[in-house]
Amino acid sequence: MLKTYSHNDADAKSLLPEISKYTEMAQTMKLPFWIFTEESNPIGIVTTGKEPIQLLAPIGTPFALVDLIRKDWSRNVLKDFASQALKFALERKAEYITIELASKEEDAVDSFLDADFKVLADTFTMTLKLDRKFDSPESLRFAMAQKREMLKWIELACKFLSGSADVVMERILGHLSNMPENILEMYYSLERFYFANENDHEIGILNFSSEAGRISNVGVHPARRGQGYGRQIMLFGLRQLKDAGCKQAKLRVHIDNKPALKLYESLGFEVAERRKFLIWEKREA
Repeated sequence: MLKTYSHNDADAKSLLPEISKYTEMAQTMKLPFWIFTEESNPIGIVTTGKEPIQLLAPIGTPFALVDLIRKDWSRNVLKDFASQALKFALERKAEYITIELASKEEDAVDSFLDADFKVLADTFTMTLKLDRKFDSPESLRFAMAQKREMLKWIELACKFLSGSADVVMERILGHLSNMPENILEMYYSLERFYFANENDHEIGILNFSSEAGRISNVGVHPARRGQGYGRQIMLFGLRQLKDAGCKQAKLRVHIDNKPALKLYESLGFEVAERRKFLIWEKREA
């Protein structure tokens, strides 16, 4: 039987250093979390909160975030953790529960699927060394979005990212457009957001984090796809990351987004890992 400790339980203090990288967000945002253990060894964590945090549901929706700390447990222990984590989260009224796992962690993935989780996203993490020069875009001009333009950027992102198979980002952008101003300001502070224009017409969008070395989104107007604009936007983004001192760029792409995969591979990106984002959602009555 697994044991559970609250984050402020005196018996949990000795476990906190070992699991610190999994609890950073919860501690920063002052969210409650619980540690599941097997014979005093931490297995995983369940963090609870309310939107807007993950931005996968409307404001006020209660959710739970599950993290698996160690991957080398037996299938029986993993299945026990999956079922207990689900039960625990539901007792705290969570309307959706998420966990992200590497695809190679097959026993863990199967354990959560057996607990009625579904695969919401199946993605590749791709990386590229920034050890060469990146040419300037041929015909596009880039304008950084101002704080007051975030709603416009989000509206265009929803349009320019349509049909990409990235259901997670589609949901996030859809809920962002309904967020209060302080949440938009927080989102704006995390990354840099750009409009890509040609002859005063908006052709695409881009956002990236120079701190994380991450290209987050590249979108092109549906009517202008297949004409090289995505490549120009990527080259601009990579040059920005390199100029900011990044040694490596990373991004995530859905495994079924073949055009994007082809573009990234042509730029030299390589697959570093495949990951699955699993979700349990409350069914409508």
